[in-house]
Amino acid sequence: MVEFGEQLRRAREAKGMTQQSLAEQLYVTRQSVSRWECGDRYPDLLTTKKISQILEVSLDDLLSGKEMIKVVERNPVIENKVANMIMTVLYAFAALLYLITVFDIVFRMSYVPNNAMALVSIHFLVIQVLGLSISIAAFVYGLINAVKGSFSPKKVGAVLIVYFVACIITDTNQLMPLKAWQYFAVMAVGVVLPNLLAGIATFFCFIRADNRKIWLWLIALNSIWGIVHSIIPLYPDFLGTGKLSALSIYLRIVLSVAIYVLILYQTYTLYKKRLIAIDVNYQR
Repeated sequence: MVEFGEQLRRAREAKGMTQQSLAEQLYVTRQSVSRWECGDRYPDLLTTKKISQILEVSLDDLLSGKEMIKVVERNPVIENKVANMIMTVLYAFAALLYLITVFDIVFRMSYVPNNAMALVSIHFLVIQVLGLSISIAAFVYGLINAVKGSFSPKKVGAVLIVYFVACIITDTNQLMPLKAWQYFAVMAVGVVLPNLLAGIATFFCFIRADNRKIWLWLIALNSIWGIVHSIIPLYPDFLGTGKLSALSIYLRIVLSVAIYVLILYQTYTLYKKRLIAIDVNYQR
């Protein structure tokens, strides 16, 4: 079977078009068309449909069912320009806000008195910095790939798994005032278990390309719980602080909610794209 790149080149030449002229009609660069024909990249499904219309060839002749699946797994999860821009801004804002938080914690650590209770406090602050630093690394990696347009399902999965690990580190660290048995119980049920299940579901859904609904539901339930878990502990602090502190808490709440909404959107978008590719492959 002729590969997509070779089929695209033949159809373009048969139409008497150059790579540049085709690129202009698709509102992409000539280099993009060249990468498609070389097999380095695939256009998204909407662009592929436009190509078939411009070159007057059927979508079936242009792209095989197996290649439809390759399109989904190699291309960015979010291909909509507006949605990708929002995701890019969100990742940049998350990395920046977490970085500011780390600097604030480190600054406060320098003023902690040297006694036993202070040492315990420093221990928890160090763990907090570790968790936030892991989140920063994940969001910076995601930001770079979002800007480059190479945020494939596997890369998204890697970012989300690292983020869930960071959530376990930072969120369990906030439960220190509880008694020992309460601490471990709440930590296990409210923090570790949801994020652990979400990490496992993300691995199978995004990295192993397993499109079963169980992984979709586990990620969705964790995202809903993450939104609730982000609002409930911070809301009382939001009501009882000054304007500047309230703004900081408000931004943290909005950021957390936005991240989980983005996770839901990424998961659902990938699930739907795979269903389309599987249906096309099955029909052939």
